Amino acid sequence: MKKMITMMLVVFIVAALMILAVSCSSPNTSTAETKAAEQENEETAAAVETTAAVETKAAEAVTEAARDCPSSTSVKVESTNGAYEDRMPINWETIGSQAAYLSNTQNNTGLFIYIANFETSENLKEVDISDGQAMIEFVASIPGEGDPVPVSIGKYNVIEWVDTYVSANIILSGGSKLQIYTTEVETGDFEITSVTDTEICGKFNIDEKWTKMSGEFKVPIVK
Repeated sequence: MKKMITMMLVVFIVAALMILAVSCSSPNTSTAETKAAEQENEETAAAVETTAAVETKAAEAVTEAARDCPSSTSVKVESTNGAYEDRMPINWETIGSQAAYLSNTQNNTGLFIYIANFETSENLKEVDISDGQAMIEFVASIPGEGDPVPVSIGKYNVIEWVDTYVSANIILSGGSKLQIYTTEVETGDFEITSVTDTEICGKFNIDEKWTKMSGEFKVPIVK
């Protein structure tokens, strides 16, 4: 009888210990699961925050580029140069085709910007121009490191031949080119205000002895 009672006590004690062990281990398991869930939530929140920050910066960049671009290209040209005499009148009130071309070589990018007073589907670097038609041409050679060298935002020099030099010309019918002579330039302002993968924006104000030209541009980049 004593043995039976002893065995029952042993069984009771073992059962009690098992219940105690289960009750002690359950909170630990629950705590671990809670911590894992909290960590997962924190990581998810951090990922969402990072994505939102990247999207915000991208949107801000687009907004900034739009802010530095005019709604459209507009120019004003006045010239007393003799090259205009047999081609008058040239109307700059209406702007037609426009294009920017990039020519990339190692450590140098060539930039060509064309603003025409007529519409055409042809390459503006090669198009034939008729009387009454004309194009403003800006050409810059941009040195730097890399291939391609990015087009720099900022002011370019129209008067002196330096790394940021840009030449300004007016192309007329017959392939003749009316050059803006640097030695005769009184005001030479040219600035690129925005560059994206699809367009270049800027403004200019050039006052030369025979030709005055000013305006702002929003020109598509043609591949």
